[in-house]
Amino acid sequence: MTTDTLKHLQSLCGAPVPPAYLQFLDAYPESLRQARRALDDSDSEGTVAEVELIADLPAVLEINLEVRADSVPEPDGLEFYWPEQFLVIGETGSGDYYCIDVEGDVDGVMQYDHQNVGFEVVADSMDEFVEMLVETFILGGSPDDEEETIE
Repeated sequence: MTTDTLKHLQSLCGAPVPPAYLQFLDAYPESLRQARRALDDSDSEGTVAEVELIADLPAVLEINLEVRADSVPEPDGLEFYWPEQFLVIGETGSGDYYCIDVEGDVDGVMQYDHQNVGFEVVADSMDEFVEMLVETFILGGSPDDEEETIE
């Protein structure tokens, strides 16, 4: 990881990037690096490491610059500006972002919903978020799937 990239991210967020997140990037799961997003197992839609949970710190910086470039109109007509302390770590591919709170006020991984212009915690920890991605992109299920009970 380059020092300049890390300094730039910290400047954008107004706080240090959490060491646990940086350690996670250093030990990024190989299974997610290889996991393809396309249903036909092609690389046409990229990999999880390129989209949902970005594995490359310069790409993390790039997406954080992007979300902070402009305001977004809220449903009530006000302007929404990306919260300084929310570090984007990935995206859904459909206009929503995954982020963490570098100040630690909000635990876990949040999803920014661009239509409702709001945030929701989708995983209580990075480990839980990784499990959700593994379930979705490697095991082929939905994290919300429940086993049917046969009576």
